[in-house]
Amino acid sequence: MSEKNLLYANVGCVGLLGLLLFLSFVTAEADATQQVMILISEIIGAITLVVAFLSFYYIRSDQRYLPISVLCFLAPWLLYGIGYEIGFNASTPYTWIWFIGLYILLITGFIFIRIGYKKVEGHYKLVIAFLLFINGIFFVYLIFIQIWWSIPFLNR
Repeated sequence: MSEKNLLYANVGCVGLLGLLLFLSFVTAEADATQQVMILISEIIGAITLVVAFLSFYYIRSDQRYLPISVLCFLAPWLLYGIGYEIGFNASTPYTWIWFIGLYILLITGFIFIRIGYKKVEGHYKLVIAFLLFINGIFFVYLIFIQIWWSIPFLNR
């Protein structure tokens, strides 16, 4: 595959993953529907991860920062998905370790995505800005969840 095809594959996979993540949050009321959407999102996320690794390996120009940004975008989502599948909730002991890991991955991801934004040329910068925006929303969501789980009168 050419560099252009690999970059388009990254863009397509990230766009589809973003759409499915949005739909999984929208379907939060219907439990069975949300579980199906999360499963589909995890499958597309794994495909996106494989495409990003392959693109990182085969692209040799500065455009390789696009798959690096995709990998930095996916790392905290991967840890979040693992925590979701394990069943972390407010009553789980040592949730602070999970949150610290997520915060470290997110902040490191912000740094590398920002570096990627400076290096990537053309209309692919829009994809990196999208990744930065979605991870910013995810960061705020995690802060809200951690504060909510830390409320002392919450039923545990």
